[in-house]
Amino acid sequence: MDGPDDTHAACRRELEIILGVARRLASEPMLDPLLKSIAEETCNLLDAERATLFLYDARADELFSRIATKSEIEVIRFPAGRGIAGFVARQRTCLIVPDTYADPRFSPEVDRKTGWRTRNMLAVPMMNLEGQLVGVLEALNKRRGAFTDQDAQFGSALAAQAGVALERARLLDEFLAKRRLEHEMELARDIQAGLLPRTPPRLPGFDLAGWSRPSEYAGGDFFDLFSWGEGRVGMMLGDAVGHGVGPALLAAETRALVRALALHETRPACVLRDANRLLAGDVTEGRFVTLALATVDGPAGTATFASAGQGPLLLLRRSGESRRLESTGLPLGVMPDGDFGSGESIQLAPGDALLLVSDGIFECDMREGGVVGIDRVIRTACGRLDGTAATMLAALAGLTESANPNGRFSDDRTAVVAKRLE
Repeated sequence: MDGPDDTHAACRRELEIILGVARRLASEPMLDPLLKSIAEETCNLLDAERATLFLYDARADELFSRIATKSEIEVIRFPAGRGIAGFVARQRTCLIVPDTYADPRFSPEVDRKTGWRTRNMLAVPMMNLEGQLVGVLEALNKRRGAFTDQDAQFGSALAAQAGVALERARLLDEFLAKRRLEHEMELARDIQAGLLPRTPPRLPGFDLAGWSRPSEYAGGDFFDLFSWGEGRVGMMLGDAVGHGVGPALLAAETRALVRALALHETRPACVLRDANRLLAGDVTEGRFVTLALATVDGPAGTATFASAGQGPLLLLRRSGESRRLESTGLPLGVMPDGDFGSGESIQLAPGDALLLVSDGIFECDMREGGVVGIDRVIRTACGRLDGTAATMLAALAGLTESANPNGRFSDDRTAVVAKRLE
């Protein structure tokens, strides 16, 4: 029989083991290696054949764990109130189960999947420093005899260290995931910005400019200015429904389609027709692209346009008059056999401008309530007709920024303009 000195020595050894475990857990920042370390230290400390960690998903109110089955690593999930682990999670208490198959709370499902038999068990909750549940730690099959109250004390001490370490690792994982997402979004923004024309093509007799700012890292708005045959320039402004990376990818595909089709077709309405047929087979339900496309003829001083749900296009006269050019067809991707009219030809006099703006500009929220509105956009643009095309777009950008000075915009803002020189 062991004497008091032997018992005290054993307790000291156990406490030294726990302190060593705490130091090792504190030095491991990554979640997966930490889970492995906790399982190994649990087996060493409690003389158990195996250990299982169930992490707590507070949003779903579920416990989950990765287990090794006969053929693969499988993730199991179950409600946080089910089974022995669920009981411990709900009651926040340590539980010794001397005969698992005699306990009605025990589920043999995991044993069936792994081909292993659980004889007895010690289960303890893992908590963070705020007293919130992190998970449940189970020690399985004591090698010699059954789990004791002393095992429960040491298991609880180990679980306390493990809970804090797991919470730290989880927060680090979330931080790193957020950084990776931010990096990917920044990359998407840079790629999308790289697709926009750096400088407009040269068209004698015209001043051309475009401007775009996404509401998030990347957006569905896009514009383009490109040479479209001898003495002509194409200008487009589009909006793939939604915000973020998905619409940005659809916007890039649409721009590329229009560019490719324009190599063999000079009529905007026909380009939209063919682009629509191709996109209709790619986009999922609820996805579509609005797009205004115009060709500007420098020598003739004319512009011909067609619009797939994008509008209004604004014709601004040097005299101060303006005209709203409405859409000529449905957005791209809605109906594969959509028609976009024959395309209207507009004569631009010296000092006139054709302005395409996205709804993120004229529907921009104002701090005093309401939105900027198309009339205010027209007045602002007309007030800059004596300046350059870039000056006009800068004024529109300033209009939205003064209306919404906190810098948080609910939609992408884009504009492109062709102004005939005097």
